[in-house]
This record gives sequence, C-alpha cells and structure tokens, in this order.
Amino acid sequence: MDRRMFLHCGASALAVGTGLLLGSCRRSNTIDAAFAPYPHDPVRAENFTNPLFIPGSEGPFGVLDVTDMPLTLSASAATFPILAGKASPFLLYETSYAGRTFQNPIFKIKRGGRFAATLHNGLNEPTIIHWHGLHIPAKMDGHPNDSIEAGKNYPYAFTVNNRGGTYWYHTHAEHLTAKQAYGGLASFFIVEDDDDLRLSRALDLKLGETDLPLVIQDKRFNAAGELVYQPDPVEKMMGHLGDIMLVNLTPNAFLEIGPRFYRFRCLNGSNARIYRLAFMRGKQPLAYQVIGTDGGLLDRPYSVKEAFLAPGERLDVLFDASQLRQGETVFLKSLAFDSMDDESAMGMARSNGGGRLGDSVEFNLLKLVVTKTAQGPRDVPTRLSELKPIDIGNATERQVRLEMAHMRWRINDETFRRGVFPIDAQRNTVEVWDLHNAKQSMPHPMHMHGFHFQVLSRKNSPAQIRALGVHGSGRVVSDLGWKDTVLVWPGETVRLAVDFSNDFDGDQTYVFHCHNLEHEDADMMVNMRVRA
Repeated sequence: MDRRMFLHCGASALAVGTGLLLGSCRRSNTIDAAFAPYPHDPVRAENFTNPLFIPGSEGPFGVLDVTDMPLTLSASAATFPILAGKASPFLLYETSYAGRTFQNPIFKIKRGGRFAATLHNGLNEPTIIHWHGLHIPAKMDGHPNDSIEAGKNYPYAFTVNNRGGTYWYHTHAEHLTAKQAYGGLASFFIVEDDDDLRLSRALDLKLGETDLPLVIQDKRFNAAGELVYQPDPVEKMMGHLGDIMLVNLTPNAFLEIGPRFYRFRCLNGSNARIYRLAFMRGKQPLAYQVIGTDGGLLDRPYSVKEAFLAPGERLDVLFDASQLRQGETVFLKSLAFDSMDDESAMGMARSNGGGRLGDSVEFNLLKLVVTKTAQGPRDVPTRLSELKPIDIGNATERQVRLEMAHMRWRINDETFRRGVFPIDAQRNTVEVWDLHNAKQSMPHPMHMHGFHFQVLSRKNSPAQIRALGVHGSGRVVSDLGWKDTVLVWPGETVRLAVDFSNDFDGDQTYVFHCHNLEHEDADMMVNMRVRA
C-alpha cells in the first residue's frame, strides 16, 4: 500500500469514528458559502474595528525590564475578555515586580544580563516553561522530562548570551503543550544588544509605540465567547486550526499609525497554522523590509512583498508608512497558498475541520490606518549586524527524515521516548543536517532547542517556495540569519549547519521536534544529546 492510499484509509477509519463525511470534504481558497459571513470573519474588511492591544508597563503582556531580582511566575487558570468583553477561560503566567502585577509579561533584558525566576505550577496538571530560542543549559531549557506536578516549583537561573532579538517563552509540558499553549501560556522574551539599540536610535523606534511585538494566533470560540480546544482525531493528526484570528489577543484589530517607519516583531504563536504575510493596499502588495529572523537582526534589510511564517518562527520587519496618504488604509494579510496537506482524505478533513476558515484562505490580520502626523527618520541603516557563516569544513553530516508510519509522524522512524537519544552530538563540533520531508506529507516546522543553526540550501521545493527562493541556494528570506525553527515542505530537503559549541557543565540533553504542537504532543520529537 503506498503512502497516499495508507493516509486515505487511515483518515477514512478515523472519519467513521468521528462522524466526518470525507466524501464531502474539499479544499478551497475561499470560505465555504454555508459559513460566510460570520462574527469576526477575518476576510471581511469592515469587521476590523477593534483597537489593537498594545503592551504597557504592567498588566496583561506588560513589558517587564529584567534586573537580577528573582521573580515568581505562577501558571494558573483564569479568565480573559477576548470577544466583546466576554470572559473566556484562559491560562496565564502571573507575577509581581516592583509594585506592579503582570500577566504573561513581555520580558526585556540586555544581552549578558542574568535572569532568575521560579515557576510555580498553579494548574491541576503538569507543566514546565521552555525559553524558546535561548542558548542556555539543558536543565534551564524546559525539557518535557522536567515537567512539574501541580503545586510544585521549578527554579530557573541563567545568563542571557543571545544576540539581540525577538525570542519567546511557552509551556512545554509532555503531551500537554498544545492545549496549554492554546490556552494562553506564552509570551515574548526580548533581548537587546548594541546592534538592536543602534537601529532603534537610527529610526527613533520605541517599544510599545513604533516598535510593536505582534503575536498572531488562530482560535475557536463557542457561542458564549469562550475559548474552545477540543481537537478531533483528524486535527490531532494534522494540526488544530481556528477560524478567528487574533493579533495580540485582539480579534479584527486595527492600529492608527503615522507616515513613518514601524517595526513589527511578528511571532507565529498558533498551534499549526502557517501564514503568508503581506501588506496590501487594496489589491496592491507593498514592499516591506525584513530585518531579523529567529536569532536576531540580519546583516542588512531585505526588501520583500511576502514571506511565510511557520509556528514558532519570528519575522522582524520594517514597514514604511510614509508611502501612504492621510486616511489611507493598509491590511497586514495572510495570502492564500497551497498548504500541501491535501494529498489525502486526512488533509481534506482537516481543511473542513478548521471550521469556517480553511488553512488556504486569504484573510486579514491587522488593519493599519494613517491618522497621525508624526514622522520619523527616513534612512534605514544599510548594515544592521555582523553574521559570520558557520565553518562547515570539518562538519559531520546527518540525515534526518520526516515522515508518517503507523499513523504517527516520525523523525528517522523515531517518536519521543525518555532515555533514548536518537541524536547524539559532540560539544564544540559542527554538523550539517539534511532535513528530508516525505513527498506524501505536510509542512513541518522543525524546532531545535538550545542551539541556533544556519540554513544552507533548499532543494526540491514546491513552486510557491521556489518563487521566493532568491537568496542563494533556494533560500527564502525567513531562512536568513540565525534560526531555531525552519519550515520543511513535502518533498523538500532543507540543509542546515549547526554549531554545538557551548561551555555548559557535562552532557546536555535537549529535544528536536515539530512545532506543529499537535504533532509535538503526538511525540514527533526526539532527544538531542550534546556530549561534553
């Protein structure tokens, strides 16, 4: 039985058990007429009337400047008003600092600073925090093995040696990551260094005003406005999609801007949805500049009109609003694309299972309206930072296969098992990995804990990626710079270089996994040990 037939039969078997009618499933680049329009429909531009939530100095997503003062972060169940002020069940990290209270604080710290916090598990199930993108010892990283039970504490203390950039933190509880992250346990971790501060001065960028973190998520809600996460077997296999789009937890968000540069730190905080980001004035795509990816600033700005953003990835962009007239409107959109997971009935079931918004529909994320008159500097620095390529002269090569077997997504035929180390590397060595995604598959955003890598090439990419692969060896703009997450499309091979240099004591065990969180919870993850 070939892969296509295997997936089809498996999906059909699941469909019988869940009442899905696969015979009526279909993929479409438009919303099913039976569902459109609907409240908070992101396709309808007239719905975008809610002011974008902008982080302040306390409260929800407040910006917390970190010193060496230790914190206590309590993971707890709460409610949060998302849809028209209706209270929705939500999970939050709560803390107090210098007389202020925070929920899901945005941590801001200078490179070389010390971070200390104790996680208190106020949930009724295990949890742990992963500091996504940070180069820290394994015991500080948030390995699922380190999940703590309800009522227990876990201490974190580490030095932040990362380059300036947009990082984040989120739950990584074993088999509970998807549910807990969907419920709200995630926020930003912003690192500043000299290059980052130099750019802010050059363009007069201020965090919370013209430098805005934007977390993009898709959710589902019931009629009472309550957040709902009840994936069926197909969604557990393919990934959970929502039909209401949130930017900074704001549905149908708009932002008033002036004719100047804005820095948007875009984070895909969705469980499984991929975005194809574009700034659209009507039907006209406007150029914007990508200045950073997962691991901080690039060497220079790169002008694009669209870019893909996979779950877990960050894309740091500059948008020049001086090209707009007073009163003019632009939408940050996700353009339609072929998600390439419709090779089987399973993928088609997922498309309809996503509710009113399929995963290949063009929709709006954020409305930008020029209402302000304040201008700013016009000259973007031609050099942003220094990026040294990893020396692969003596690198060891490793082949990594991504495919399905026995109805489970696997990495080199492995799923997660405690105490088993399918990836065993040596400290202070360099490896070159070839990530091969099976042809009968779906896109997999692959995330490496503890270390960053550099993308060297893409081969056998689908046409929609080849069209954007103009940055040498088939690479797209989101491949540039230092990365911790990379999207691998069906049939594609992505080649990357990893430098396992570290000065941590003893062997270090991290994980390598798919950041489609339903895949991660289904154990598309392996231990990665770096021997001292």
